[in-house]
Amino acid sequence: MAFAINKIANPKRILVIKFSSIGDIVLTMSPLKTIKSIFPSAKIDFLTLINFAPILEGNKYVDRIIPFDRNAGFIKLLKTGKRINKSDYDLVIDFHNSLRSKIIRFIIRNIPKKYLKKPRWKRFLLFRFRKNIFPADFSQLKLLHQPIKEWMNDKKYPLPELFISEIEKKQAETMLKRNSVKKPYITIIPGAAWPQKTWLIDNYCKLLTDLKNQENADFVILGGKNDNICNEIAKCDPTIINLQGKTSLRESMSIIANSKYVIGADTGLVHAAEALGKRVVAILGPTSRETGAGVNRKDSITVENNDIWCRPCSQTGKRKCYRDEQYCMTTITPKIVFSKITEGGLL
Repeated sequence: MAFAINKIANPKRILVIKFSSIGDIVLTMSPLKTIKSIFPSAKIDFLTLINFAPILEGNKYVDRIIPFDRNAGFIKLLKTGKRINKSDYDLVIDFHNSLRSKIIRFIIRNIPKKYLKKPRWKRFLLFRFRKNIFPADFSQLKLLHQPIKEWMNDKKYPLPELFISEIEKKQAETMLKRNSVKKPYITIIPGAAWPQKTWLIDNYCKLLTDLKNQENADFVILGGKNDNICNEIAKCDPTIINLQGKTSLRESMSIIANSKYVIGADTGLVHAAEALGKRVVAILGPTSRETGAGVNRKDSITVENNDIWCRPCSQTGKRKCYRDEQYCMTTITPKIVFSKITEGGLL
C-alpha cells in the first residue's frame, strides 16, 4: 500500500479515460490542464473512442492518444484492462465512469485509480421531482475536477483548450474560398444529438436575416451527416454556405477557429468553439448547467428560459417532451437571441 501511495503522490505516467463524446472530451481538457500544472513532468495518455481521437491531436496536455474501437466487445475491454494493468502507469483517472470504463477499471489491480462520481441522485431529484439540491456554484468544470480535488490546493478551474495548427487554419481558409466565403464569417452549428435540443428552423432563418442586415459577414453552417436541420436552414438564403456532412472533425474545428463567433445548440462543437478561443451564443432548451450545458467563457452567451418549470428534463435532452409544445425552445424568439448578441457586443 505504501508503494501505491508513493506512486500516486508524484505520478510520472498517468492514464486518463474518457471515451465520449465531443463536448465531454472537450470539457475534460480543463482538469487535464490542472493535472499538468500540479505534475508538470508527468506524461498523460488519453484513452478514448477512435472517432473522437482527432479532437486531441496537437494537444499540449496530452502526450499520447490511445484510440479504442467503439464496436469492440467485452473481450477487447478485458484485454485492454489487462494490458494497462501490466503497464508502468502510476495513476489511472476515469473521467467517464461508464460501464465500458468500469470493466477496464475492474481489471486494473496494480495501479492506483481515481474516478468521477456523477451526481446521479441530484439529477434524479431534479428531473423527476423538480427538487434542485445542486450547489449554487455547481459547474461541469468543477465536477470534472472531483477525482483530483485532493491535489487542488484552491486552484481555479481553467478553461478547456483545443489546438489547431496554422496549416490547418490555412487549409480551412482555402476550403471556404472555394465555397465563395470571402468576408469574415459567423459559424452556425444548429444540430444536436437529440432533436429536442435544436432550435426552430424558422427562428434560425429569421435570426440570420436580422444579423445579415447588421453584419458585414458570411454565414457558414456546420453539422454531421444526419443533421438535416442544416439543409433546411440553408434553404432560407442561397448565400448561406452549408458544409453539413462535408467536413471532418479537424476541418470543422479549423473552420470554427477562423470564425468571428459561433451560434448553436447545446452540442459538442459549440463547447469546442470555446476551447478554440471563440465566443459562442449557446441556445439551450431541455438542458441546463446542472446537466453540463451552457458556456464557460465569461464573454460567451447562454440563451435560455429559466421560467419553464419542467426544465431541465433529462441529462442529455433525449427525453421527448410530453407537453403539447416544447416551451423551453418555442419561447426563445429570434428577437431575444438577437438582443443577447447585441447586448453581448458581438455585433
